[in-house]
Amino acid sequence: MDRKTVQEERMRNYFITAAKELMRAEGIAVVSTRNVAERAGYSYATLYNYFSDIRDLIFSCAEGFMAECTEFVEENTKGKTSGAERIKAVSESYAKFFVQYPGIFELLYFQKPSDIATKRSDLENITSLFDSLTDSDWKVFQAEEGKNETDAADAREIHKLALHGLLMFYLNRRTTVDYKQLMEEIAHLTQYLLR
Repeated sequence: MDRKTVQEERMRNYFITAAKELMRAEGIAVVSTRNVAERAGYSYATLYNYFSDIRDLIFSCAEGFMAECTEFVEENTKGKTSGAERIKAVSESYAKFFVQYPGIFELLYFQKPSDIATKRSDLENITSLFDSLTDSDWKVFQAEEGKNETDAADAREIHKLALHGLLMFYLNRRTTVDYKQLMEEIAHLTQYLLR
């Protein structure tokens, strides 16, 4: 990379880091060009040299958070064989990540699409995060268990939707279950769908 490209990437990262810090501390509601620029130590006009608008910056943060989630899940599922065993481990690790960072779950799954992305493909990256973590494992499960494609696809979709529903209820305090019970419910759900 040439020097100019390195400098541009460094500046982009200053703004992304500042926005991510704000989101972790106070949620997306406080993320504005002025707040991010102030936290990064630059003028808000400078931010527009590196991002087309606030949604561009927010989506860059979302991409970073998705990479963090993927890294967390991969780190916590090392040594798990593919198929059903890994689907269970990924489900638990994925839930643990979002319990630790509920603001990230809110950003990815509660914000209006028009607030965080400018292209439909950007939204598809977000909605397919969990699928990307388990795709090959569902294929192995289907082959090992002799499931037909339709049944395996149905189980996969139900699993994804129910997992996110359980997280939504837990993170928004719409349920009386504690963390241990949440993890038990996720394990039970996963085991049930992998029969």
